[in-house]
Amino acid sequence: MKKIAVGLIIISLLMVMGIVCTIKQPNTEIQPLTINSIKGFRTTSFVLNTTLPKVPRKLMIYKCAEPNVTLEYASLMAKRFGMKGQPKKVLDEFVLTDGNNHLEINIKSGRTAYTDASRWMVGNNMDKQSNLPSDREAIKIAKKYLSKTDLMPSDATLRDITHPRVVAMDKEGNVIGVGFEDVKVSFTRKINGFPVVGAGSKLDVEVGGNGDVINLYKVWRNYRPYRVYSIITPEQALKKLKKTGIFTGIKSVDKATINKVYLGYYTKSASEKQTYLQPVYVFEGYAKGENRIEEFKQYVPAIPEFGGIK
Repeated sequence: MKKIAVGLIIISLLMVMGIVCTIKQPNTEIQPLTINSIKGFRTTSFVLNTTLPKVPRKLMIYKCAEPNVTLEYASLMAKRFGMKGQPKKVLDEFVLTDGNNHLEINIKSGRTAYTDASRWMVGNNMDKQSNLPSDREAIKIAKKYLSKTDLMPSDATLRDITHPRVVAMDKEGNVIGVGFEDVKVSFTRKINGFPVVGAGSKLDVEVGGNGDVINLYKVWRNYRPYRVYSIITPEQALKKLKKTGIFTGIKSVDKATINKVYLGYYTKSASEKQTYLQPVYVFEGYAKGENRIEEFKQYVPAIPEFGGIK
């Protein structure tokens, strides 16, 4: 009993004097960044056909703002799209169908998807090339529509213009008819000069015949600065990529040629909750084998403490 008492007295004195050391716990607030790779056959043979980028030694991690998607918000958005009725909560989304118009707003990510189901990607007489606005006019229509629905981000910049089509083909693969076509206006964004990549950063407006907006898709997480971390070098990222490999649909790859390497901020898919935007190295190129070529895009987390590919 005397030994125990003496020991307690000594510990108490040390605590008062500030001498007792505490064990430093690792920062576990940020979970390892998991990136779902495309399923398929693993490729480990690489050819670097570009120079590795010059990058800073440290980068900021950004914390995602929780979207405030409520029934009141979903109802307001439905009115902005000219829809009638009350959205209903289905799993993680508010959903409303009004005639041919369909609206979904995801609670986890704030993803907004609006579609005119009678026209989008459906053969019809309205959405034909002859009825479409010019690409330049489609950009104006898209921006005006996003502003009207209060969905235009301040940091959005034009990425590209494409023309999705539904076509009929003969046995040889030749196009013999076009049942649908519209003008797809796509936007992108950057953070401190680095592009936001991944499935969770997307803004598309599709303009059909007579300048009607027949499809809109937006997932655009808001964020704020959290903390600066050291990142691995491009050489280290390439080494990790070679060790992990890429996954393609080609069983036997002769070689995978890397044509682009750059830093970006990775965003998860719209159905997933994301707490942080984390920097990644993006490797783009082509895999060749079995008499065909397949494009690939692979991500390598840039912060070792929170890096992991799953």
